[in-house]
Amino acid sequence: MSTMRDWLRSGRADAAVTVLGAPISRASISPSQAWSTPPAFRDTLARFPTWDADAGDIERITCVDAGDIEGDRADTDAAAAHGRIATAVTRLLSLDTVVVVIGGDNSLTRPAFRGAMAARPAESWGLLTLDAHHDCRPATDGPRNGTPVRDLIDGGLPATRVAQVGIHPLGNAREHAEWARQHGIRIHPLTEVRERGIVPVVSHALDELARAGATAIWVDLDLDVVDRASAPACPASLPGGLPAHDLVTAARLLGADPRVAAADLTEVDAAADVNGITVRLLAATFTAFCAGVASRSAGRAR
Repeated sequence: MSTMRDWLRSGRADAAVTVLGAPISRASISPSQAWSTPPAFRDTLARFPTWDADAGDIERITCVDAGDIEGDRADTDAAAAHGRIATAVTRLLSLDTVVVVIGGDNSLTRPAFRGAMAARPAESWGLLTLDAHHDCRPATDGPRNGTPVRDLIDGGLPATRVAQVGIHPLGNAREHAEWARQHGIRIHPLTEVRERGIVPVVSHALDELARAGATAIWVDLDLDVVDRASAPACPASLPGGLPAHDLVTAARLLGADPRVAAADLTEVDAAADVNGITVRLLAATFTAFCAGVASRSAGRAR
């Protein structure tokens, strides 16, 4: 049986999907060894086949593993690593490939998104997050894993081209939630997902971004959106978050949408995992996203 690890190692220059590791954790507000996750993720892919019963054979598309950027363990902060992430994403997205960045903490979303904008400046970029948090803290101590959305909006990204799904009712300070609403971020809280279902909510969020003028979308999949029982290695995951199957379903849907040009998967600290629960969810989410990308070539995308 061919596994996702075999597929990732197959390496093709004309890859439909390119994986980039970002082993960073210096910008994490909570103590984290999220730098440990990219290698653990690659190893765990051996548990997943390249056959998806809902989407078919993932191997009908090709991939390349671009390796890891140099992390930030030897640095005093994440600034240099953030620069390396931006440079790497710019290089990779200049190719005809869907880039998936494996973190690392969520601070990587800001430089990765900026790298995407530099690679494809003719696009009007939008951001869709699945996250328990708004990530709209002020960057008083520099860019952190709680600031990337605000950093990007303060840097010029129109807030109307930001959509957030799965925001937890207990996950944010009032002032951060008010900042997000006042600036016009399109917010779809956890309660809405429970009432309407993950597929209608994510589909609506994608269409909202398109109506706001987004021609290319970056997807930020912060695994702390999931209930803490399914994501014990996410420092900020909470009880009562999304069920794991909602995240996997959303990842498949997002991968299938041709408007999605890149994604990141963040906030897993493999060194703090329990029985591999969170890293396996990370690998399952990536596999589902790739199954979605593969369905584009079969004409089954939205």
